[in-house]
Amino acid sequence: MTHFDIVRVDPSDGPLVQSWLAAQEAVHAHDFPGLRPWTPFGALAGLVVHDPDNRREKWAAVCDGEVLGYLNLHLSDRDNSHLANFEAGVAPGSRRRGIGSALLRHAEERAAEDGRTTVSTWLAVPHEDSPDVRGDGGPFLVDNGYQRSLEAAVRVCELAAVDDEALDALRDEAERHASGFRLVAFHGVPPEDLIDGMAYLHARMYTDMPLGDWDLQEARITADTVRDWERQRTQRGQLNIQTVAVHQESGDVAGFTEIQVQSGDERHCLQGNTIVDPRFRGHRLGTVLKIANQRRLASMRPWMRYVWTGNAESNTQMIAINESVGYRLAGHETVFQKKLS
Repeated sequence: MTHFDIVRVDPSDGPLVQSWLAAQEAVHAHDFPGLRPWTPFGALAGLVVHDPDNRREKWAAVCDGEVLGYLNLHLSDRDNSHLANFEAGVAPGSRRRGIGSALLRHAEERAAEDGRTTVSTWLAVPHEDSPDVRGDGGPFLVDNGYQRSLEAAVRVCELAAVDDEALDALRDEAERHASGFRLVAFHGVPPEDLIDGMAYLHARMYTDMPLGDWDLQEARITADTVRDWERQRTQRGQLNIQTVAVHQESGDVAGFTEIQVQSGDERHCLQGNTIVDPRFRGHRLGTVLKIANQRRLASMRPWMRYVWTGNAESNTQMIAINESVGYRLAGHETVFQKKLS
């Protein structure tokens, strides 16, 4: 067994930070080719951007100044305070030396010290739909008491390959079902007349989306929460492109969608939340919103090439919408979860 120490990543320790980034890049390049590429921007911002509702602890397994493995631990204090989420990895050349076991044990010990009763992690898993994915931490997690709690699929939309004429026809047909609604497009903090309705729908994401056995519970999200999310995105250099459907008669927010562009990345971006209020479902608003926001992305970021998204495999309605606007299956993910005794 290799001797190593598990230490907090200090943002002021330049060599440690660089080695920590290199370990993460190596893991993603080796284990998850064919999926959304890893970039350092989010990792670096997570070291210094303050989130008043969440504590993000960054840990590294270090030997002679070299980071052999990493643990990113997420502890929410606003809601779901029973749950700890983590991401962990071991550099390809340092595996089978007890590093992964030590990092996993450290995650569980930190969670227990903080009063958490459930620990979970999202993990891309090998599948015939993603033959290049080589990382398979699933059996390791199962051997350590974790259960598969939610099965999800990863899809990607290659913008240049989308048939614009077919998309126009799809939009026109969907809009015939969506009379009585207007679209509002913006980026950053939502307008004041929309922000409360958007906060309400963000909270519904925790209860409306299929969760399987994942122990994610109801969230408390207010207008101030949404404002603070956008403050953090600005500090991370992230652009949040949003389109909202408003019910004209009542003025209520009927639904929204968002696409997030990471600083420095002009090829790959991430589809965020999409949701329609149950009161207004059945009007094809999900399709209308997706097409409008996807085209706004193209106008704001003309060099952008890929948009990535993930859905629970049981969320057949949203998957059908995504595939209709150009998304294609790229891989699979699983939420592994363990109840702490």
